[in-house]
Amino acid sequence: MKKSKIYLFKDQKDYEKKITDDDIVNVIGTKGSGKTTSTIKYINDENYIVVNCDRLLELPGDICREDIELSKIRKMLIEKYGKIIEGKNFIDSYYDIVLYIKKRKKKAIIECNLIQDITPITQLKGIVIVKRTGIVKSFIRSVKRDYPNKYFLDKEIEKHGKILGRFYRLKNIINRRKNIFKYYHNIERIIDELKEFNQ
Repeated sequence: MKKSKIYLFKDQKDYEKKITDDDIVNVIGTKGSGKTTSTIKYINDENYIVVNCDRLLELPGDICREDIELSKIRKMLIEKYGKIIEGKNFIDSYYDIVLYIKKRKKKAIIECNLIQDITPITQLKGIVIVKRTGIVKSFIRSVKRDYPNKYFLDKEIEKHGKILGRFYRLKNIINRRKNIFKYYHNIERIIDELKEFNQ
């Protein structure tokens, strides 16, 4: 029986693989795995551009610190494609982001869920770090983080009242975040692809 690389409750050491010599670090993991926590400290470092690709989607009422370059990258991609492309085709946007960073002659940290849909994952540049946080821990973290989003919470309270509105907000978040358990297997697939890759 194949040993699981990510456990339900127990964190595992991050998996790291160098793909190319580019000065780029790609951080992959499920929601709540600690991607942003591990990269946000570089936001004020003038040697780095930190690209949280999920922030390109601009969710209503979502408050998060952003690298000053992110709005420029968002504008560039929307002007080129008309919208932020998701799924397997995000690879084209990813290469545009890499080119943008190289023109500025800076190092980069790219973190998001969007890039883990790219297949094969070995199309990425630089180093890939896969967060292997316990899946239950990631789920609880993401629910606790997303629940207080004022925009969506107010919508539910407006629709159902103060008490039921909070209940429905929690229910909706739990339903949306259940896909974390699906991504658990996707992360294992990514690690397998990286292990098989030879420069």
